[in-house]
Amino acid sequence: MRINRSEILRIAVLASVFAVGVGASYVILKPKPTLPIYNPSDLNPAVVDESLQGKGKDHRVGDFKLQDQNGQWRSQEDLVNKIYITDFFFTTCPSICKDMAKGMRRIQDEFMDEERVVLVSHSVMPKIDTVAQLRDYANRNGAVDDKWIFLTGEEEQIQELARKSYFVVKEDGSSFDEHEFIHTDNFVLVDKKKRLRGFYSGVSEMEVEKLILDIRILLAE
Repeated sequence: MRINRSEILRIAVLASVFAVGVGASYVILKPKPTLPIYNPSDLNPAVVDESLQGKGKDHRVGDFKLQDQNGQWRSQEDLVNKIYITDFFFTTCPSICKDMAKGMRRIQDEFMDEERVVLVSHSVMPKIDTVAQLRDYANRNGAVDDKWIFLTGEEEQIQELARKSYFVVKEDGSSFDEHEFIHTDNFVLVDKKKRLRGFYSGVSEMEVEKLILDIRILLAE
């Protein structure tokens, strides 16, 4: 049986319409990527304060009142409707903090024009890391004010944030000596609702790139 040109054309058009329809349906029905929401029960108990171990829902980062590199008092009010990445460091750290600062700078550069993304670094040695010390450290690392915020303040408050909000301490310490307050190299991704959405090694370029992709997922939510 011979098929004339008009029939061939009609079949081709129908095939094209079918292909476009299948493709559109796939795009529409394909689930958007999402990130987990972390609660204390999802984490290694070694980094979770005893008072929160086993808690399985509704964890939020607690409030704080700390000073930034310009001496300005900061709190959660400054992070309303912000996605932010946080870490813990100290300015005289001779090892991992240098690589962590490099990772944070990479994220800062990637999202420089995205006002919904902020970086927050807490000093674990506030007695040494004064406002002036943070200002110098911020300058040396190319930090942009209000995009990358460095915080210092009361030792107890910083330790509580590390142990009860962000879970970035490997073990309890009675003081903030670098040998006792053993912080991890983690970058923690926090969403607009102050929920924990991811943990990444700040000394790994691959992990930092994954974090950048995950930030974009949160921005699309």
